[in-house]
Amino acid sequence: MLEEKSARDEKTPLGNTITVVIPTLNEESAIARVIDELNSMKLTNILVVDGYSKDRTVQIAKEKGAAVAYQQGKGKTGALKTAFDMVGTPYMLIIDGDFTYDASSVSRLTQHMSKYDEIIGARIPTESASMTRLHRYGNKVITRVFNLLMSTHLTDICSGMYLLRTDACKDLHLSTSGFDVEVEIAAQIASSTGKITEVPIDYRPRLGKQKLSTWKHGIRIVKSIIDLGRSYNPGVFYSMLSSLIIIPACLLIGYSGLELAVSGRFTAPWFFVGISMFLVAIQSMGIGVIALMLRRSELRSSRRLAALAITSQA
Repeated sequence: MLEEKSARDEKTPLGNTITVVIPTLNEESAIARVIDELNSMKLTNILVVDGYSKDRTVQIAKEKGAAVAYQQGKGKTGALKTAFDMVGTPYMLIIDGDFTYDASSVSRLTQHMSKYDEIIGARIPTESASMTRLHRYGNKVITRVFNLLMSTHLTDICSGMYLLRTDACKDLHLSTSGFDVEVEIAAQIASSTGKITEVPIDYRPRLGKQKLSTWKHGIRIVKSIIDLGRSYNPGVFYSMLSSLIIIPACLLIGYSGLELAVSGRFTAPWFFVGISMFLVAIQSMGIGVIALMLRRSELRSSRRLAALAITSQA
């Protein structure tokens, strides 16, 4: 019995700790190599969540021994929601099915999994064909906007390889439907527990047709981040909004006052526009304070309910 257990642990060193989740849509060119590489790293608990591919993705995944499920809902968000409902292991590793992410980097994520709810695999920026200069620049802009609004210090918020604590996933309420799902997951975890970090990983050119549109999806992700910042970190969001408004307001009021002092003329329209903007800025700041207090109260209530649930189960 002991020998059988040792042999099983040697085959799968992480035991039943991690389920690898691969969201797919028409990835027949890459899915076999992705699964083979994961198996070579002794990661054999693999769940492929397919978005109703029209090619041989599902057939190949089954032939390679992976469990396959068809997703509910739309886009990558639907695939992840399906996985959240199905996965029973303590952790799940999300990885794209296009062979861009090197499975040998998984060990870098698992080293920290006991301390964090999410560990992101930050792609190492290179001049290779794995990521164009435009994509690198866009990713940097998106990540900086996220850090600014969510008070984080990440470098690659759009990475498609990350490790999640399964219990934390059960509390996520995803509303996006596309490539912005990664930023929504990170936003909710950062605003709830703050237990999020990243490690560097290798990144390769994808196999098969690219699905990401640089401008279309980039603008959409930035818009999602702004919405998420307003919802999950309202204090920072409304403080920034009031700052953006109050600066031109003060300039307009100051200009009117200076003109009155120098020439004796008073430009009432610009003065009243400045006053109106100043009042809007003050109001935005007040909304931010109230929203922040409500958000903190909600988080405290959620944590107390979670603690009570754990106590009742014990």
